[in-house]
Amino acid sequence: MRARREGKPMTDKFILDATAGFRMMWFNKHHPNCIYLDQRPECAPDIVGDFRDLKQFPDETFRLIAFDPPHIVAGGLHGDSNLRREFGFLQKETWADDLRQGIKELWRVLKPYGILVFKWNTHQVSSEKLLALFPERPLFYQISMNKKNSYVNGKRFREIQTLWFCFMKIPEKELTV
Repeated sequence: MRARREGKPMTDKFILDATAGFRMMWFNKHHPNCIYLDQRPECAPDIVGDFRDLKQFPDETFRLIAFDPPHIVAGGLHGDSNLRREFGFLQKETWADDLRQGIKELWRVLKPYGILVFKWNTHQVSSEKLLALFPERPLFYQISMNKKNSYVNGKRFREIQTLWFCFMKIPEKELTV
């Protein structure tokens, strides 16, 4: 694991981007309260690490976690496409288990009443299949893109959506039916 220290010490940061990549969704790509984690060194993360194994962080460390994992399952698109380079990819055989383990780790390092913002594109895996991996239901969601009759490499696809889900880690004692 490699850490880059700038500004605030890493231990004072309370936001985690668990799959930062090239930080495309960030207005401030060097936010002083955020730790940017990615397993790809070429993305220049603060920490080179894997969202499925966050042992470097104690339980209940972060108030906010951004989670925008790869949406591409290897084997679903051409081998060395720009999408795979820019966004990464998941393994065809293990994608569900990988995400399930990552979600478990993210939930562990999220503080009580903390927020997990999760972004997903339904190009290859539906939101229904994906949400089945979460132990909790999101509080709410937003569709930020809706393309009908989308074409990728000349092939027509079903409706493709990018969804943003918001989860809150509400302690059990606070949950009411």
